[in-house]
Amino acid sequence: MSFLGLDLGTGGIRCIVVNERGVVLAEVARSLSRLNLSNKPGESEQDPNDWIMILEDALDELFSDYKNRDILAVAVDSTSGTVMPVAKNGSAVGPALLHNDMRSIKEVDLCKNIFGGECSPTFSLPKIFWMSTHLSLSDEVLFFHATDFLNSWLCGRADIPTDFTNAMKSGFNLEEGKWSANISGVNLPDVVAPGKVIGEISKRLKKRWSLKGPCLLVSGATDSNAAFYASGACKIGDWSTTTGTTLAFKGVSSKRIVDSLNRIYCHRHPDGGWMPGGASNAGGEIVKDVFKDQINLVEQVCLKSSLTPAVIYPSIRKGERLPFSNPNFIPFGDRKSTSDPQYFLGCLEGLAFVEKMVYELLTELDAEVGDRIFATGGAASSLLGLKIRADVLQRSIMVPQYPNSAMGAAILASAGYYNKGVGQMSEGLVKISHTIEPGTHLDISRNERMDRFRDLCAQSNSNE
Repeated sequence: MSFLGLDLGTGGIRCIVVNERGVVLAEVARSLSRLNLSNKPGESEQDPNDWIMILEDALDELFSDYKNRDILAVAVDSTSGTVMPVAKNGSAVGPALLHNDMRSIKEVDLCKNIFGGECSPTFSLPKIFWMSTHLSLSDEVLFFHATDFLNSWLCGRADIPTDFTNAMKSGFNLEEGKWSANISGVNLPDVVAPGKVIGEISKRLKKRWSLKGPCLLVSGATDSNAAFYASGACKIGDWSTTTGTTLAFKGVSSKRIVDSLNRIYCHRHPDGGWMPGGASNAGGEIVKDVFKDQINLVEQVCLKSSLTPAVIYPSIRKGERLPFSNPNFIPFGDRKSTSDPQYFLGCLEGLAFVEKMVYELLTELDAEVGDRIFATGGAASSLLGLKIRADVLQRSIMVPQYPNSAMGAAILASAGYYNKGVGQMSEGLVKISHTIEPGTHLDISRNERMDRFRDLCAQSNSNE
């Protein structure tokens, strides 16, 4: 008795089989050989049929072991903003324009009123308008998100709904629960919440792989939302911080958080509340850029020493989006005047300071922020970094065992099968690897560095 999660990313696909206790039974991945079919600057496209080819190959391997065939339900996640034209039977009639494709710059102006003035060429809707204008498409053409395309292939039909996390960038109004009235002449799917049964795996595929279970097909989500469901953050006031190249934040809120400066945006939570979130330019990129393959070595030196960290804004790029918005912000911190361990510690502490400022901002905006933070991303492997974060935030840091999008898709599959909330299934299936508790000792010197950090941020913003 198990659930199958499928994660379609830019570089390939990952399949994960999870049982009803949240134990990962099997995992198979395949890479795409053709990552971009366009050689024009700003364009990024793939052939959707390549996705099916690698998915078939991955599932052939997965189901070659009969123990993996007892599948109750399947769900798919994919990159946000990836969209393509398909025929009425679900076959692709054009390329998939990926999440980072920028060719629809002119079409953005047609979409701004639909998105309240905020729109990017990376959104799905301007790409749809671009394809409608520049490709020879029939009036009956449908527009699918990447998740929809895989779902259509899995169930053998094209008349399936999409989910609202994918539909948001295509013009679906999350508050009203319907497509914007300003979209005309475009054939888009019906929309449901993630984690809802939308069909079954086709008889052809069930026969091909000798699948035993009912094999329900459940609505999926974008990859970032699926990863959030796998983080363990499932109750109002729970938040996940993903520390990768940048810092990304998502949480569960009972109400929509409105930020006039657009630092925070809101997804709908599948269970009916809201999922506020945002991203900072600060992140682990600076550590990789400076220390490369010496990160573990420098961390071990820091663990054995009592050095004072430098005051560093942990970003290598101009501008900032969160906890403040300033395109001209210049990160501070001089590496030349500090030792490598001091600089490394300053980066870790700086990440925690940014995180603290973000959660302070969220509290100011009337978001619920509880006493536990779920840590995901590459930096969650740093015990030193986790300890610093727990102490700075004065909150428990929870590290999930499988914080990936494929796991989130499997959670959605289970929610659909049992007809239960996504949060409830996340709480039941997500395994916490370890928890870091905050220290109770007041570190006066760290508080002083935090004050200095805030002052330097304010000075840089005032010098704009």
